Formats: sequence, structure tokens, C-alpha cells
Amino acid sequence: MAAALLPTTTLGEWALCTYQPEPPAVLFPADGQLRLFGDSGFMDRGGISELIGNAEAHQDARSIYADRIEYDEAQGRVDAFGNVQLDVASELSITGPEGFIFLETLQGEFREAEYFLYPRHARGEADLIEPRGENRTRLTRASYTTCDPGRNDWLLRASRVDLNQETGRGVARNAWLSFYRVPLLYTPYVDFPIDDRRKSGFLIPSFGNSTSTGTDIEIPYYLNLAPQRDATIAPRYMQRRGTMLRTEYRYLTSASSGQLELDYLPNDSVYNDDRSLFAWQHRWDISPRLGFSTFGSTVSDPEYFDDFADSLNITSATHLERRADLNYRGNGWSLLARAQDYETIDPSIAGRSRPYKRLPQIQWRSSGGFAGSDLDYRLDAEWVAFDRRDSLTAQRTDVTYGLSWPQRAPGWFFTPKASYRLTHYALNNIEADNAFASGDDSLSRALPTVSLDGGLFFDRFFGEQRLQTLEPRLFYTYTPFRDQDDIPRFDTSRFGFSFDQMFNEQRFSGADRVGDTNQITTALTTRVINLDSGIEEFRASLGQIHFLSDRRVGLGSNQIETESASSYIGEAAWRPWRSVSVRTTAQWDKNWEQIEQGTTQLQYRPDQQRVLNLAHRYRRDNQEQVDFSAAWPLGSRWTAVGRWSYSLRDQEDLEAFAGLEYRSCCWAVRLLGRRILTANTEEPYNEGVFLQLIFSGMGSLGDPLGELISEGVLGYETDY
Repeated sequence: MAAALLPTTTLGEWALCTYQPEPPAVLFPADGQLRLFGDSGFMDRGGISELIGNAEAHQDARSIYADRIEYDEAQGRVDAFGNVQLDVASELSITGPEGFIFLETLQGEFREAEYFLYPRHARGEADLIEPRGENRTRLTRASYTTCDPGRNDWLLRASRVDLNQETGRGVARNAWLSFYRVPLLYTPYVDFPIDDRRKSGFLIPSFGNSTSTGTDIEIPYYLNLAPQRDATIAPRYMQRRGTMLRTEYRYLTSASSGQLELDYLPNDSVYNDDRSLFAWQHRWDISPRLGFSTFGSTVSDPEYFDDFADSLNITSATHLERRADLNYRGNGWSLLARAQDYETIDPSIAGRSRPYKRLPQIQWRSSGGFAGSDLDYRLDAEWVAFDRRDSLTAQRTDVTYGLSWPQRAPGWFFTPKASYRLTHYALNNIEADNAFASGDDSLSRALPTVSLDGGLFFDRFFGEQRLQTLEPRLFYTYTPFRDQDDIPRFDTSRFGFSFDQMFNEQRFSGADRVGDTNQITTALTTRVINLDSGIEEFRASLGQIHFLSDRRVGLGSNQIETESASSYIGEAAWRPWRSVSVRTTAQWDKNWEQIEQGTTQLQYRPDQQRVLNLAHRYRRDNQEQVDFSAAWPLGSRWTAVGRWSYSLRDQEDLEAFAGLEYRSCCWAVRLLGRRILTANTEEPYNEGVFLQLIFSGMGSLGDPLGELISEGVLGYETDY
């Protein structure tokens, strides 16, 4: 059985340990010479040397210290007596009352001895410790722990332990793992790390309990197939549903990397059918300029993530994307070939509401400047074939060529820009859509766009250590009107309204709509910068779009927008202290005289272990949520963690968890209760209690919770 691998040992992993030994230094060069020292010594005619008092023997990376040392030159044997200590390569120390070692074979014996492995803060005792070569040691009737001397909070006892520093592994036979003298686990064979390298074997099981699965136990087996390839096979027993087989395969080469995942549950006892998930991702750097990547996933049924996912983002997914990209990067240009489709897993989305596939999509991007001038150009071109079953389809060609003349000085900037966009559609299967059944199967649209973007920078000293700026900005853009109601929508939607979007020439994403635009954006930004620290302590921006004509192009027909000005958009960020930050954005509707949408986030984070987050999200008539999360030490060893996300509009919890972490020198425990909203109308919440017991330098028992906590509490980082 192989213990679960932990991250590379760091000082943080052993920060609570009172015993922080320095590895013994290698005192002499590795020249094969034997060096003997002592308060007194003699040599007899038989070649036996004896050193008495503070005796030392050094050869290469090995050192022996004792009250008395005898050296037999004929046999190459060193015997040590009284307060013996053997140091090997700054990694292993063995202490005991007496022992011997042969210098040529590096074999020996040390009885009633203790040992310490410096790379893992590990130690133990043994009736017999036998060095068995350059990097091998055998221990008989031995113990192993990473706790401080004098504390055996957890202990692994075995009839025999073999340590191999060359492979970085330890093997114990007939082993008992106990925690505070309570036996937790017995195995006739356990394979565990003594450094950070990997090896095949069973990982320590994980377990939990939830309303969806009942008692949940997983026993993973890790396969170290090669230095750059590994796999995990994990039977997962779920009391309510049956036994799932989870598999994962990972690979890494100098030019590629990837991962495959396949989970299969035959005959789910609740769902009464087979359940499965398959996911993949792959990246291949074919050459320094040419790369290929692909990713995707598929599930057996729409309820799969509701029953087995552990994240609100996953349970709320409506589509699963599958994509393959081939990308070439030249000097100032790039070419992308893409194939993309979606699996719709929300059964309420059907027919024309499903997204189109891109089979394929080809994009060209190029930009640069003209020699001897400040004039820049940009060319964006795309050809894409849209496909959807029993639906209108098309091949779309879209080309945009633009010129800009950016001018900049210390106190101002000004950028005029002009572009021309040509789009052509070849429609297929138009009889499948009544809106276009009697129309033309070949459509074209050509539109120019011009814009002027300029701003000023003013600054003044604000106190002795602060600089305040005032940055007014004007942005004008014009695109004439073209009637586009006869053009289908394949991938176009409206951009969300934000401060940055006010300086975008386009109102729509995708090429199916080009908005008619004749507008001026006015905006003002001010900043306060601490000159000593370089920190931006405060930033506030306010802007509004002034429309010089009505907007007649929309996502549907007859959607003329007549407002003379947009809502006000404001955003602010305040950092009164290094550990406190406040961010807020708001959209003020001048007609209704109320906030249309906004977000506010407050974070207090004095260090990576202490975090408080409070957020509020609001969208009129659609959404209002509060989100609180925290991780806070309750002393040097205890930490409380929690998150509560609540919909004020629907008056229901979205996701909530609360738990405690306790950490000592050599072990930690996490206890967490969790509640997550699903789309299941019969059981809308998946609730569970999870326990994880971590043995530092060895592995863990229970459900891995570190990633769940780190993702739920923004800014919280764990080092174990």
C-alpha cells in the first residue's frame, strides 16, 4: 500500500514543530580517503587502530562519531562504541550504543538504535538498523513518524522497514498505523515516500457521507508508469448508488501534456441506469510556432453533475464544450483552425436554443506598423461553418481591416482609428427556419467604423507621500445603420455593460450584428498612489455614453433604442490599509433613478491564513445575492473556515459550508459540513459531512478538502 503523496516539503509544513534540526554538513571532499580523529589513539602490528575520546571517522559523505572507535584496516571495518552517531549524506542519522560498518560494502549493524530522516522530518526506533549499501537501510521491529522527539501522536510500526534513498521510498511489512495509540489501519505491506518522488501503490482511502451518495468510500491505486506518465484507478463505493470505477491517466513530454478521465457506475441503484463521465485535455507544441490543443467532456445523463459534482459552478452547467485548436504564430500574425461543439445537458434547452457547432472555424489575426510612420494596421479575418441538427446552417466569412494613428505624450494621448468590416453568409437548409425560408441564401453586409479616443493626465502631490491623478477621457465612435434583420444569429450576443465596454466600438460579440453607433463617451478617473510603497490606495471612475442618434440594430426586430444617454457607470477601489481592499461597481439608471446592477466586494487579508470576504451582487429584477467566506486562525493550531452564498431574490441557500481545521507539528484534521444547491427538484440540496485526517510526510485519510476550501474562500492558501 502506498501513502498519498504530499507537496514538496517546505518549512511551512513543519512550522509548528519545536524540533528543527539542521542536516549534518559533509565536512570533507568525496575523495575516498578515510580520516580518523580522537583525543588519543594507537595502532598495533595487526593494523588495528583505536581512537579514544571524541573519536571520529570520515569518508566521503559519511561520518561516524563515538566515545571509542576501532578500525581494522585489513577488513575495512569500523566499530564504534558509546554514544554512536552515523551521518549519511546530510540526509540520514543513526544513533545508538554501538555498531559497526564495512567501508567498502557500506554494510553494518546498529542495535537498539534511533534514526532521523532530515528531508521528511521523520524519525523512529528499531531493534536493529542495518546499512545495506550506498543508499539502502533495513530496520527490524521499527517505528516511523514525523512528530517531534518525545511525541508519537501518530506512529507506523512494522516488523521490517526498508528505506531506499536512491528511489526515495520506504517499504514496511506487517504495519500498523496508530493515532494517539488507537490503531487505525493494518496492512501487511505499505509503500510510503521518504522524499517527493512517486511510486506505484495504493493511496490511503478517502471517505465521506452525503445525501446523494450515502456513505462514500474511495480506495485509489496509483500507477507510476514512467517519470512522465502516471495513472490512478479508484473504486468508489457509494452506499445509495453502488460502486463506481474512477480512472485518470496523465502524461507529460518535452512537447506535450494531457489528461484523460473516465468514471463509470454500472446500474445506479437510484437512477436505475448506467452512469459515466469521460473528459480529456491535451496540449502539443508541434514546433516553436505551431501548437495543437484539445479538451472536452461528456456525461451519460443530464443529472450526472447534480448527483456527483462538488461545485456549484459544475452543477449549474448547461452545456459541455468540446474543442480542438491548431494554432500557428508568425511574426506579427497568427492563424487558428478550430473545431468546436457542445453537449447540452440541460433538458429544458432544445431545438433552436442549442448552441451552434463550429465545424470548422479558421481565424487570421495580423497587426503591425508601417515603416517610417506612426500608422498601425490590423487585419482580422474569419471563415466558419455553423452546424446544428434540423436547423438553418451557414458558412460565414468575416473580414475587418483597421488603421490607427496612436499619439502619446507625458500628459495626454490621442488615437484616431478607422476600420472597414465585410461579412458574407452562404445559408443552407433555410426551409428549416420560417423566418428565413423565403429569403435569399446568400447575404452580405459591409460597414465602416471610425473612432477618436483621447485623454489628459493631471497629477499633484497629495500630502508628502501621495500622488493624486485626474484623468478625463473622451471617446467618440460612429458606425452607420444597415438593416440586419435578414441575417440569422449564430454566435452573437450583447456585451455586458461595464466601464471598459463604454470604450468599445461594438455593442455585440460575434459578427452577426454590427451596431449602428453615433455616440460620445465621457469619463473621469482619479487615483491616489502611495509613492513609498507604489500601492494604488484609491481609484474611482465615472462615465456615461451620450447617444447622438437612435440605435436601430438589435438582436431582434423592431428594437429601436431612443435614449439620449446611457446609465451612469461607476467603479471604485479603495485600499485604506495593505490588508484591506474594497471594490465596487454600479450602474445607475437615470430614468428610474435607482441602481440597475452592481457588485461590492470587501476583503480583509492580513496574510494567507487569515481572510474575510464579503460580496453583494445585484441585477434589477433578476438577481440579488450575498456571499460571505472566511478562514481565520483560532490560535496557532485551530482555523475556522466557512462560506455562505445566499440568494435574497429566491430566499434560498446557493452553497454553504463550515468547518474546522486543527494542525499540529506532524498531523492535521479537517471537519467540514457542506450544502450545495442542485437542479434536482425532488432533492434540491446535496448535503454532506466530510472528515480528512492528514499525516504530515505520510498521507491522509478521508475526503481531500484543501482544494474545496481554497476555491470557496477567495485568497486563502494552504501549504498542506
